[in-house]
Amino acid sequence: MSTAYEDHIAITTDIKKTIEPLNVVLPAYYGKLYAQFAKKYQIELKPDELLNPEMLNEQMLRHIITLAECTDSAIKAIETQNTFQLQTILAETKKLRAETDTLRKMVYIDNLTHAYNRKWFDDTILDNDGVSMSKEGILVIVDLNKFKHINDTYGHTIGDKVLVHIAHKLRTTGGEVVRYGGDEFIVLFNSDPNDAKLKMENALTYFQKTHFKINSHAFKACFAYGIAPFAKGSIRSTIIDQADSAMYRHKQLASS
Repeated sequence: MSTAYEDHIAITTDIKKTIEPLNVVLPAYYGKLYAQFAKKYQIELKPDELLNPEMLNEQMLRHIITLAECTDSAIKAIETQNTFQLQTILAETKKLRAETDTLRKMVYIDNLTHAYNRKWFDDTILDNDGVSMSKEGILVIVDLNKFKHINDTYGHTIGDKVLVHIAHKLRTTGGEVVRYGGDEFIVLFNSDPNDAKLKMENALTYFQKTHFKINSHAFKACFAYGIAPFAKGSIRSTIIDQADSAMYRHKQLASS
């Protein structure tokens, strides 16, 4: 039976054979090949072994270069009224768009819950200064009740399934859902606070009536939430603190 070290040598050998005819091999492509051959040898790679930040940067750079080339070619094709060249550019641009969408998901989507991650919040909701909100809206902090007890009692696999279900239900509110921490979510609304509260109460009522069943055991997974309206230019930490305070008041009322 081969060792993990020998398997990785075999993977590297297979990759060498694959890339031998190529003049240039970008790190992102090498990483993709490594993941493919790892499946062949039934090796489960860790997340940080699949695609690291350097590979992402390399991939982004390749996309920027391709986009620049498409733009230059499009200008020339329009000037010369070259229909065939324009069709070729369109096909290349559509392919680039698909790759960019995939890359966006890798960067901004939480792997477990498929909600947005904290980086998405920082890059999309915050202004260029990284501390203030770029637009107005309603921020809702959601914190699961007794989630540690669920993990300790039923295991982390069940805990993960609860998180997935919570995120799915929160998305039905129509807000943008962000997994902000381990068992903490943020939901962003463009509506007024009363409408946001109504939607959150509907989601909460659903979980108050829903039982998760594990063999002969059943349990509920509820949450507390806090709402904080914000204006363009509001400081993120201040809004988070306001929503946190409202959430803890809600949690205390629920337990009293």
